[in-house]
Amino acid sequence: MFPRILPLAILTLLLAGCAVPFKKRSLLVIGDSNGAAAQGWVAQLQQIRGGGPLVNTSVSGNTFGFPDDGVERNTLENLTPYLRRGYAEMGAIDEIIIALGTNDCKEKFADRREEIGRHLQTLLQRTRAFFAERGQEVPRIVLVTPPPAGADDRVSTEFRGVKACTATLSDFLREIAVGEGYCVADLQQKPGDAVLVHSDDGIHFTAQGYRMLARSIVSACY
Repeated sequence: MFPRILPLAILTLLLAGCAVPFKKRSLLVIGDSNGAAAQGWVAQLQQIRGGGPLVNTSVSGNTFGFPDDGVERNTLENLTPYLRRGYAEMGAIDEIIIALGTNDCKEKFADRREEIGRHLQTLLQRTRAFFAERGQEVPRIVLVTPPPAGADDRVSTEFRGVKACTATLSDFLREIAVGEGYCVADLQQKPGDAVLVHSDDGIHFTAQGYRMLARSIVSACY
């Protein structure tokens, strides 16, 4: 059995880590166009926390592991450069926020959807291995579900079926988060479909919509 009382030195370190202000934490973001947008949720999150060290590697069209018109949109192919960039620009990575999935649900990948979950698991395994191989502690990982998407009559042809797909993927992502002990920001539940009022295409959002997403992420995990 684990001891009920931690040694004072360890307890002090744990409490000190928890006490690091959100603004001072070094964040690495891995996301897609909703994170890359000039007024996207990453920009809104930075405003909410009042700035602070952050490297945003979000790429429009980014997926967990599909080759969507080139390897630059495949996170599994670019994970190591993302992590190295975080260290190069910030000197440390306290937390990694992963917010992907919408592009994995494009119609072109409809017959490969069973691969999405495996890609996510591989991404997490490789992330842990990156730090383990260097003898470093794995940063806190925050998983963000894909935001709610519009119905087929609202989204473009390439995103047909995206609403159901992202909902199913989010269920799986929540299971992974619970099993591995990661914090999850469930955008499907909060803000839920209410954020779609601030979307013209059912996929992307206005600054107000992105503000809602950022607030939900902060309230869930910070």
